[in-house]
Amino acid sequence: MKTKGSQFWAIGALLIALLSLTFFTGCRDKDSDGDGVLDEKDNCKDVKGPKPEGCPLPPKIGQVNLYLETSASMGGYFAGSAEFKQIVSDLAVKIDKEISPVKIHFISDSIRTYPFEATKFSSDIATTKIALSNSSELHHIFNDIAKATKDGDISIFVSDCILSFPNAAVKANAEVNRQAASGTLKNNVYATFIDLKGRKQAASLYAFSSSFFGKYYDYQNVKTLVKGTVRPFYVWVIAKNNVLPVFDAKLANIPNFKPEQEIHFGLLDQKISNYHILTQLGMKGDYKLIKAGKVSDSGIEDVELEKNQTIEFSAVVDLNSLPPYAKKLSYLQEHLKVEAIGCSANVDISERLPVVTLKSKNQIAHYERASHVIKVNITQLRLDQATLNLRVPLIYDSWYQAWSTMNDKDVKKLGKKTFAFEHLVNGVMEAYNNEGKNLVDLKFQINK
Repeated sequence: MKTKGSQFWAIGALLIALLSLTFFTGCRDKDSDGDGVLDEKDNCKDVKGPKPEGCPLPPKIGQVNLYLETSASMGGYFAGSAEFKQIVSDLAVKIDKEISPVKIHFISDSIRTYPFEATKFSSDIATTKIALSNSSELHHIFNDIAKATKDGDISIFVSDCILSFPNAAVKANAEVNRQAASGTLKNNVYATFIDLKGRKQAASLYAFSSSFFGKYYDYQNVKTLVKGTVRPFYVWVIAKNNVLPVFDAKLANIPNFKPEQEIHFGLLDQKISNYHILTQLGMKGDYKLIKAGKVSDSGIEDVELEKNQTIEFSAVVDLNSLPPYAKKLSYLQEHLKVEAIGCSANVDISERLPVVTLKSKNQIAHYERASHVIKVNITQLRLDQATLNLRVPLIYDSWYQAWSTMNDKDVKKLGKKTFAFEHLVNGVMEAYNNEGKNLVDLKFQINK
C-alpha cells in the first residue's frame, strides 16, 4: 500500500521529469539568429544564413567582362612573340573555366564585343591580327566601363595606361601632356573614379610587362619602331566593393596569374572590427568574457592580475575580405599598431592552424570562419577599466612611382616605366581618399 508521502514524491519526480523534458526540448528548438536553422545544427549562430549550415554565403560573382584596349599605342603587344598575348588569353580562359563566364570586348573610342568564347579568343589573339582603332582618352574608357558594370558583375580592363590628350591637342602644343599631367589629366581620372566610389565600386590594379613589337608613341605622339623592348601593361579589375575581394581572392588562386605589382582602391568599407575570444584556446589566468552582441565580443572582465602574473587570451578574426596583400602575415606583423590604455600588453598575430582541439561547437565554428589568431598577453593592469586597441592602417605601396616617367622619348632605354603613370594612380587615390584609414580596427575592453 502506497503512503501519502510516497505519492507526493512520485508526483514531484514526474513534475521534475516533465520540466526537464520541456527545458531540453526548448534548448534543442532554440534559433538564436532567427534564420530558421536551429542552434543545434547552425554553424553560424550569431548571424543569419541559409540552410543547411546557417552561415552567410559570400557575394555571388556574376558576368565577367574583359575589355581589351585596342588603340594604336597597343599594337606592339599584339605582334611578334610578345608575352602579352599569352598572359591575356590565359587570364580569359582561366577565369571563364574556374571563376565565372567571360565576355570579351575591344575598347578604344567605342566598344566592340568579341562574338566567340574565351577558348577561341585564345587562338585568335595568337594567330589573327587584332584591328586597331583610334585612341580615346583614358578617363573616358574607364567611365564607359564603369557605366557598363552591373551589380555583381566584374569588369576587367587591359591597357598600357598612358595618359594623353587627344592628338589634335598634342599637335597644337607638343608639351601639353607633360604640362598638364599633374593637373588636368590627373583630375580627369579623379572625376571618373569619384563617380565609381559613389556607385560603391572598387578597383584593383595589377602590373605586368611584355616584349613589345611595333610603333611606340611618346608623349608628343612621335613614333619609334620597337623590336622586343620590354614594356609594362596593366590589368584593372572593377566591381562592387563587397564583390571585388571575393573575385580578387579567386584570381590569386589561378596558378599562372602572377602580377609583378598590385594595388587596391575602395575596399575600406569592409574594415574589420569584429572578433571572437575563444576561452578554450590559450586561456591563462582568471577572467570572464564581457557579455556583448552576437557579431563580435568586446573584451574581458573580472580580471584578477596579481604581481608577477599575466593574463592570456586568444581572439580569432576573419580577414578574408581584405585585399590579398593586406592578408599576408608579413604585412600584418609589420604594420600592426598596438595602443594600450591603462594596461601593458604583448600582442602576436598569426595565421590560424588548420586543426586545433576545441570542445565547444560555437568556438569551433568561430575558429573555422577565421583566418588569423591574435594572442594577447596582459602583463600589467593600471586602471579598473583598461582598453587595448589593435589597428592595421592602410599603407599604399609606392611601387607605382618607380614605374612612372615624365619623359618617354628614349623608349628603348626606358625599362618598365609608363608616361605619367604616377599621376594616373594619384588621381585614383585622391578619389577614394583612404590614406590614413584603417584596414583593421579592433577594440578590447580589459576590466577588473
